Amino acid sequence: MTAAPSTDPTAKSMPDWARRTIIGAIVVVAFGILIWGTGSIQTDGGGAPLDGTIVSLSPPDGAQALRQTSIGAELIAGFDGRLTINGIEIPEEQMEGAIDPNSVSADELAKYGVRPNNRNRVYFSPGPGKVIEEFDTGTVTISLRYFKDRLEESTSRTVTWTIRVD
Repeated sequence: MTAAPSTDPTAKSMPDWARRTIIGAIVVVAFGILIWGTGSIQTDGGGAPLDGTIVSLSPPDGAQALRQTSIGAELIAGFDGRLTINGIEIPEEQMEGAIDPNSVSADELAKYGVRPNNRNRVYFSPGPGKVIEEFDTGTVTISLRYFKDRLEESTSRTVTWTIRVD
């Protein structure tokens, strides 16, 4: 007499070691994807995620800086912004890339503003004759109000960060 074929469902399954190896590999890959995903989220340095409009903040949140450090942010093209540093609003005329309003026609000034070539770079460097000549030592609080170019009132958002000046 010949033996009947086995109807045991485990008879055709993988060996335990192979099943465990595959499950372990899946867990390791899933964990790696999780770590990579959380590491690629852009933040302001303090853990709060930045939206995709802000390319970078400089210096980053919590950084140490010198008294004459340039402060600001780079935004994606098509956006503009204004800075407030320790409660002092920085005039656009004192920001990086500002031109002398007397050097262009009134029509050009109305059309392009005082920062015609780099509106998405929102930077200020302290110096003589400016609203801030140098930063005091201690904590400096920076607020960036950013918006779609020429739509300041209807699309603005704000991000705030701090640095330490020594």
